Amino acid sequence: MRSHVVPIVFLALIAVPIFGQSNDVAVWIGRSRVGTTNTSGASVHFDRGDSFGASWNHFFSAQLSTELAAFAVRHKGGTLRVGGVDAFDVGRLRMIPITAMVQWHLVHFQRIDPHLGGGLAYVRSDSLHTSDLDAAGIGRVRVESRIGWAADAGLMYGITDRLGVGVDARYIGYRPSSGPSNASLKLQLSPVIYSLGLRWRF
Repeated sequence: MRSHVVPIVFLALIAVPIFGQSNDVAVWIGRSRVGTTNTSGASVHFDRGDSFGASWNHFFSAQLSTELAAFAVRHKGGTLRVGGVDAFDVGRLRMIPITAMVQWHLVHFQRIDPHLGGGLAYVRSDSLHTSDLDAAGIGRVRVESRIGWAADAGLMYGITDRLGVGVDARYIGYRPSSGPSNASLKLQLSPVIYSLGLRWRF
């Protein structure tokens, strides 16, 4: 448990605000897609997933800010394909990506606010487990939690001085090892999360 807490605390410290400047909080809903892992004539594929998240953005100037965000991502279906045919149901993929990024805003205090950002991410994943995996003698498959990098691009539209709506797309470099140590497989997940959000400035 301690190994999971340390990266989260480290990422949180990156986005600690300096009081007296502008801050935004936002909630997000959206969709997620992850990559397909190909190995030795087989592939691991996950369907598109759903996401829900929240973010806190602190502005040091009209153009520079730091953002701390966390998302809950769930991909309902995953399959192991052999020769293009679904062989095993590998179950649901659940991830919690936590990102800490520096963002550059073109015109933050205007009604339309586009931005670009980059930074670090810590992703924690649940294990994969289905009856198909049990029947194959594989059992529960552990998916490694790890730190990677992140990038995003988005656009906010101010309805009022404090309330706004926005769109956001973020990429998270996440290629975790899975399975037992003597037969581990590196999953090429690297989720891309597309979101619609509601923002409040204070």
